[in-house]
Amino acid sequence: MKNYDLLVDRIAKSANLEREEIERKVEAKKAKLSGLISKEGAAQIIAAELGINFEDEDLKIAELIGGLRKVNVVGKIMNIFPVREFEKNDRKGKVANFILADDSGSTRVVLWDVNHIVLIENKEIEVGDVVEIRNGSTRDSEIHLSSFGELKKSEVVMDEVKNAPAVSEVSLDEVRQGMNVRARGVVVQVFQPRFYSVCPTCNKKVVKSAVGDEKGKEEYRCAEHGVVEKVDRAILNFVLDDGTESMRVVMFSDQIKQLIPEEDLKDEMKAAAFRDDFLGTEIYLSGRINRNQLFNNLEIVANNIERVDVEKLIVELDDKK
Repeated sequence: MKNYDLLVDRIAKSANLEREEIERKVEAKKAKLSGLISKEGAAQIIAAELGINFEDEDLKIAELIGGLRKVNVVGKIMNIFPVREFEKNDRKGKVANFILADDSGSTRVVLWDVNHIVLIENKEIEVGDVVEIRNGSTRDSEIHLSSFGELKKSEVVMDEVKNAPAVSEVSLDEVRQGMNVRARGVVVQVFQPRFYSVCPTCNKKVVKSAVGDEKGKEEYRCAEHGVVEKVDRAILNFVLDDGTESMRVVMFSDQIKQLIPEEDLKDEMKAAAFRDDFLGTEIYLSGRINRNQLFNNLEIVANNIERVDVEKLIVELDDKK
C-alpha cells in the first residue's frame, strides 16, 4: 500500500514518533471502528488526533485521498483535455481538465474557475509545465480547483515523473470509489460477453438509423463522422474474490485482448471454452473503482490483467526469505 506507507511516514515524522507506534494506533483505530474504514482513513484520523495539519504542506499525489478540503501539490502537466462548456439550471459555465504527475503517480485536476481556465485557453500553462496548486480539494482521487484555489507555474524542476495513476495495493473490502487499485484474487464467476457498436474513426458509440439506406441495408451514424461502417466492441464482466470480498470487474476491448482475441468471443464454442478456462483462475488485476449507477454498488473497471505465475511467485517469495 504505497500511499498508506507514505502517509504513515509523514505522520511519524511530523509527530516525532516511531513508525511502528503510528501503525499500532492505526490498527487500534480500525478495530475500534469495527473495520468500517480503510487503513488510510484511520491514518487520517490519527493525524488529526495528533494535531497534524497537512493543509499547509505539499502532498505527493500518491498521498491524496477523497474528502481533503485544502490540498497543496506540485506536479508536471502530462496532458490537457479540451475545455468544455456546460449548462445546468439555466447557468452556463466552463470546465477544464488536465493530468498532473509527480514521482509518486498521477491524477486528474478539474478546473471550475474562469480565471484558471483562461490560463489553459491562452496557453499560458501547457503540457510539460510544472505547476503549483494551492487550496484545492479532493473528490475521490481527483483534485478540484475552485475560485478559492490557486494555480500557477512553479520553478521546481521535475525530470522524473510517474505518468500513471497512484495505485493502492489493498484488499477488496477496503476499496473506495475513485481509487486506483491492484488486487490479487480468483475469478469465481464469468458472464456472457456483450457487444456494442462504435465508429471506426473516433471509437465512440454509433446509433442505428430508424431507416436503412436506399437498398434497405442497416445504417449506423456517428455524431461526429456521420454514416459509418460500424465496428463491434466487446464488454466482459466477471467476479473477482480476494478472500475478503467479491467484486464485479468490467473489461473493455483493449483489456480483453490481454486474455483472448476479441473476435473469438463472437464464436459461441470459443467463448464457452474461454469462460470454462478462465473460471477459477488466479489473477493480478489493476483498475479504477467506480460506482455502478444502476445497482449502486462498487465495481472495478480493469486497465490491466495478468494470470498469476505460481512458479515465478515461489521464486519471489524465496528471494524475500
